[in-house]
Amino acid sequence: MEKMKNFRMSILLMAVMAALLVFASSCKEEEEEYPTGGLDGTRLWGDITENVTLSANSTYQLDGAVHVKEGATLTINEGVTIKADASKVSYLLIEQGADIHAVGTASSPIVFTSNASAPSPGDWGGIMVCGNATINAEGGTGVSEVGNATYGGSNDNDDSGIMQYVRLEYSGIAFDEEHEANGFAFYALGNGTTLDHLQSYKGADDGFEFLGDTVNASYLVSSHSEDDSFDWTEGWRGKGQYWLANQGGTDGDRGIEGDNSKSDNTATPYSAPVLSNVSLLGAGFDGTYGMKLREGTKASIHNLIVTGFAKRSIHVEHNQTLTNLNNNELNVDYAHVSDDVSDMAIKYSVSTIIQDGQEVDDPNGPDVDENQKIEASDNVVLGAVNAYASTVFSGGINASDVDAYFESDSNIGSGSGWTSGWTVGVN
Repeated sequence: MEKMKNFRMSILLMAVMAALLVFASSCKEEEEEYPTGGLDGTRLWGDITENVTLSANSTYQLDGAVHVKEGATLTINEGVTIKADASKVSYLLIEQGADIHAVGTASSPIVFTSNASAPSPGDWGGIMVCGNATINAEGGTGVSEVGNATYGGSNDNDDSGIMQYVRLEYSGIAFDEEHEANGFAFYALGNGTTLDHLQSYKGADDGFEFLGDTVNASYLVSSHSEDDSFDWTEGWRGKGQYWLANQGGTDGDRGIEGDNSKSDNTATPYSAPVLSNVSLLGAGFDGTYGMKLREGTKASIHNLIVTGFAKRSIHVEHNQTLTNLNNNELNVDYAHVSDDVSDMAIKYSVSTIIQDGQEVDDPNGPDVDENQKIEASDNVVLGAVNAYASTVFSGGINASDVDAYFESDSNIGSGSGWTSGWTVGVN
């Protein structure tokens, strides 16, 4: 009887072990069939944990939220078209410690667009890249507006890869009233990263946003963006040359919105970009501003055209920003600025405070030094500006004399000869 019992127990044990082996084999097959993410044929999806390369002159699908994880590199060769699934929340996010290597050419750009039959602004979420440069947010780090990715650190020379000749179309998906994706969003990118010849076209939010970066970026085109064309905050202090904001379509806001920190206008490191050869071309939408410099930003902007914005061409706002202006740490020079506006061509505003339950101008705000006002410079022409993307004016400062990063160019404005072949919608 005991032998029979042991025999039955042995048979039962063998059956259990066999079942476990089948289950384990099934799980393994499941894992192989359904990996974390990556490239599945022509479908790019999920979390990319290993290097992925997209072949030149091929078409791929961006299927939902795609995160390139630390240690992985996404390589995109010239002529690649990536169509984002507009029926999902689709976006591309390069996390800290990951790299993107997207290099197109003027004749074979890399194009991210929507797969909708009738594409429109806001179809998908754009491209976000997170790095390890220092930012002025509390605690020294932040979390991306989309995708919950950490950014910020202590390496201002950080390298997150390279993007050249890349065009984004119909980005800016809205998640709720406070969360909306941009075209390109650069989070704490170090100056080891290379960015040039990039276009955001018909996005529902900002074309380009810089958050605490030290990265430099040139040959940028923001066309028909429905919010700001260019936006910086959290201590961006890189350089940029040849920027073109080209509004159009049915909506648009500011050509440039430059901030330091909303929560603390004196937070360090200050936003302090150096720009040259910039054209901000509005489309006459009500209430628009060419440039709004506020919340304590510093900047040095040369060889500038501002025209076509209905309310104001330039607005300098908040106490610390005005202090920076007085201290010659915020300057705009060698510029043609339109005065064909409904309010004031150039305005200076102190911060507001709450007094007796009402919002009023701060009576202790700084007075603007008359000699430091933008229009006080002999190099700033204030008047009618009939400028298109291809228009430049002579008489600017040689950009290479401002900073060795810049190409030698003493024209005022961005010009547009460099946009041929790889951009769309540039007037």
